[in-house]
Amino acid sequence: MRSNRIAFATRLANLFDATSHAARRRRAIMLATPLLLSACAAPVTMVPMQFAARTDAGHYRRVAVLPFGGDGGEEATKDFESMLASVRYEQRPYFTVVDRLTLQNVLAEMKLRQSALGDPRSTVKVGRLIGADALYSGSAFVLPVAYSYSSENRVVCPKNGDCATVQVPCTTKTAGFKLIPRLVDVSQGKVVYSETKTGSASSYWCADRGDEVSGALLLNQAVNNAFQQVREDVAPYQRNVYVNYKKDKDGIDPKSVEAFEGALDFAKSGRFDRACAIWAQLAPANPASIALPYNLAVCDEASGRLESALSRYQRIDTSLTKPDGDVNAALARVRESIAQRDRLANETKGARHGS
Repeated sequence: MRSNRIAFATRLANLFDATSHAARRRRAIMLATPLLLSACAAPVTMVPMQFAARTDAGHYRRVAVLPFGGDGGEEATKDFESMLASVRYEQRPYFTVVDRLTLQNVLAEMKLRQSALGDPRSTVKVGRLIGADALYSGSAFVLPVAYSYSSENRVVCPKNGDCATVQVPCTTKTAGFKLIPRLVDVSQGKVVYSETKTGSASSYWCADRGDEVSGALLLNQAVNNAFQQVREDVAPYQRNVYVNYKKDKDGIDPKSVEAFEGALDFAKSGRFDRACAIWAQLAPANPASIALPYNLAVCDEASGRLESALSRYQRIDTSLTKPDGDVNAALARVRESIAQRDRLANETKGARHGS
């Protein structure tokens, strides 16, 4: 089958070589266009946004991970434990994860089998013996690899003859992984978190282009996808938002334009320290500018000075005579960041500690 695919691809390649010079020129222009547009685009900075866990599972800070069931359970148990241990907040580990040896010794002393760990009463006994607030358990399953088939049209123009449309066979290969974690509160003896998360990853290729990705690599991506979904449920997480600086020169004194544009160049090269310092110097002499205070607000936001950023955005919003999409988005974004930060701080103060 592979030899047929190669032969078919070779025939198509020979036909494509006959594509006209004009068509190749059009493709070159299309490829160059994004580069030209990027040269004109405003500089962008990355703003990290911190979020609290999506569920109350994040309240439980001293935890242990019981063995997961299912054909993917053994590896999932290790990965789940590693995921929890890797979470950090304010440069400290967010969870205290009871080490596996301690857990194994307790399970051996209690002579508990895998099947018994599904009973919350047994889970509570284990949790109390190891001093955990809550225990994770669950199941993990590797889903069968699925294939689907389709086709794409190609227009080919031989040297002698009319152009024709041909169909090229294509394949989609998908790997999946199902993760079903469960969290039991030791003090109450009840399940406080239980979800089914399915991760998937696909490879798409056609007879004349693209390559098949190995099932192992796709499965690894699917596992990562499922774990990421769970991680956001049970622990604080970060999302990076890309925010444009404004390059509008309205309201900027002609004497300041060169410095303003220089700051934009610094920002485009990643030197936001220099860009922000220049904008701060220019702002007092250019009170009619919207771009300068907006860019300084972005500088504050990217540096984590959220109250200062919000204050700047609010002052800009008050001065506007019509809505500004960037300012509207910034106000919503910073207010959400402050709310998430405060929620995390409160959860950290009120967290249940088993030690």
